[in-house]
Amino acid sequence: GFAFKKDTGDVRETPSMFIVRDLLLENANIHVYDPQVKREDMWTEMDYTCGVNTSNTPRLEESVTTATDAYSACEGAHALAILTEWDEFKELDYEKIYASMMKPAFVFDGRNILDHDK
Repeated sequence: GFAFKKDTGDVRETPSMFIVRDLLLENANIHVYDPQVKREDMWTEMDYTCGVNTSNTPRLEESVTTATDAYSACEGAHALAILTEWDEFKELDYEKIYASMMKPAFVFDGRNILDHDK
């Protein structure tokens, strides 16, 4: 998730944008899934708060993909970062997600919503 909090499309000062910014600095390919955040709103806040835009960040549009669902966002990824506590993220099949990721694969639960005993 990219939103500041669940059940909103509010991206103002969302901590997620700083993680995206830092991953871009590492030349990562990033897939973002958020059920309510629009790509245009994400770019507006990235530019306003972080100063990240297509003028100063080569390949920005190609480096960040907005996915239509969590499963496609994770397919082939090396890492998954849960950054918004959407209820639907609690119900995902993480074994299926992990199986679809490149190895080694890492899951970062930034909102502490997963059952870590599984």
